[in-house]
Amino acid sequence: MDTIIRLVLIAAIIAFQTFSGRIGNKYLGSILPIIFIGFIIYSFVIVQLSFSFKDLFMSFLGLTVLASMYAGGVEAKKKKLKKELDKMKAKDISAR
Repeated sequence: MDTIIRLVLIAAIIAFQTFSGRIGNKYLGSILPIIFIGFIIYSFVIVQLSFSFKDLFMSFLGLTVLASMYAGGVEAKKKKLKKELDKMKAKDISAR
């Protein structure tokens, strides 16, 4: 049951971050990275994680993944708009 909850949480995070990029809202897209940065700071200060290469790399990797999911949503929106614009141009040319 615990594994299912984790998988649903991961899917929700991916969906939320991609949706934020797709609608183009930078503030909405920055919520999860800010929470992630806060969690990392909390982990280093309170939980006393070491400043080892592994801990720093995983922190950087997590932030990079969140940013790339947002960017993927933005790119998907751009591709969709370009495809629709090309379709409209083709209809306009054929109507002449």
